[in-house]
Amino acid sequence: MKNSVKKTIKNNKGITLITLVITILLLLILGSIGTISGVNVIKSSKFTKFTAELKIMQTQINSIYQKYIDGGSVDVGGSSYTGEEILNIGKDISTISEVENQANKVFTSTESGIEDRTGYKYFDQQTIKDLNIDGVESEFFINIQKRSIVSYDGFKYEEKNYYTLEQVPNGLYNVEYENKNTGKPTFNLKTKKIEDNKWQIEISNIEYEGNISKWEVKYQKEGDNYWNTSEDNTFFITGRGNYYFKIENGDVSSDVLEKTLGFVLAGERAEETTKDNYVDSKGNKATIPGGFTVSGIESEQKIA
Repeated sequence: MKNSVKKTIKNNKGITLITLVITILLLLILGSIGTISGVNVIKSSKFTKFTAELKIMQTQINSIYQKYIDGGSVDVGGSSYTGEEILNIGKDISTISEVENQANKVFTSTESGIEDRTGYKYFDQQTIKDLNIDGVESEFFINIQKRSIVSYDGFKYEEKNYYTLEQVPNGLYNVEYENKNTGKPTFNLKTKKIEDNKWQIEISNIEYEGNISKWEVKYQKEGDNYWNTSEDNTFFITGRGNYYFKIENGDVSSDVLEKTLGFVLAGERAEETTKDNYVDSKGNKATIPGGFTVSGIESEQKIA
C-alpha cells in the first residue's frame, strides 16, 4: 500500500511539472506574440501620425500658395508677408550647418527623390508656430512656389524611409487644393511602334502656368466608356485603333489629343494574316500588308 501511494504521488508530481513547463512555454510564446503585435501597432500609429502631419502641412502650404497667387498677405508671427516675400517664408538652409547637413542627406534620389533643393526653406517649430499651424510637431523643408512638402527627419517604416506624401502608399499630392488657374496644361505626344500591335507612348514637354509637377496620363480607346491611367509619362499600349490622350491633376485637365495607332486605308479591311500584291494600270507592283486594302477610288490607286 505505501509503495503504491508513493508511486502515485511521484506520478502526480511528474505530471504537474510537465504541465507547468508547457504552461510557461505557452505564456512565453503568447507574450512574445503580444509584444511583437504591440510594437507593430505602435509603429503603425506613429506612421499614421507622420502622414497626418504631412497632410496638415500640405493643406496649409496650399492655402499660403493661393494667397501668393491672389496677391494676398500671410501673417508670420505678427509680420505681414506679401508678393515675392511669401515665397521666402522660412529659414535659409545654408545658414545653419546642422540643417545644411541634413538637407544634403534628404535631397537625394535615394531618400526624398528630390535632388534640386532650389527654393526650399527650413520650417522649424518656431516658424510653424508663427504661422499658427496646429497639430504638427515635426519640421520640414518647404518650397511654397511648388507646394512641395519634405519631412526634415523622415520616417522609417517597414525598412523604407519616407519623406513626402508622394512616397506614402495611396498618398494624395493635391491635398484640399482648389486650383484657380484658368489655363489648361499642354503636352506633346509621341508614339513608337515596338512590334506588331504594340506601341510605346511618350508624354513630354508638359507646360502649365501653375506649379503642378505631378500628372496622371489618361488614355481611352475609341468605343470604350472608361479611361485608363498611367502614372508614368512613358508606357505601352497593345491593340490597333483610334486613341484619345489627356493629362490630369485633380480637377486640372488638358485638352484631349487624338492619335491613331496603326493605319486603316479606305475600303474594306482584309484579314490581318494575309498579304497581297497590287498591280496598277501601269504595271507597277506593291505588296499590301495584312489588314489593309487599296482604296476603291481610282484617283487614289497610285504607287509612289
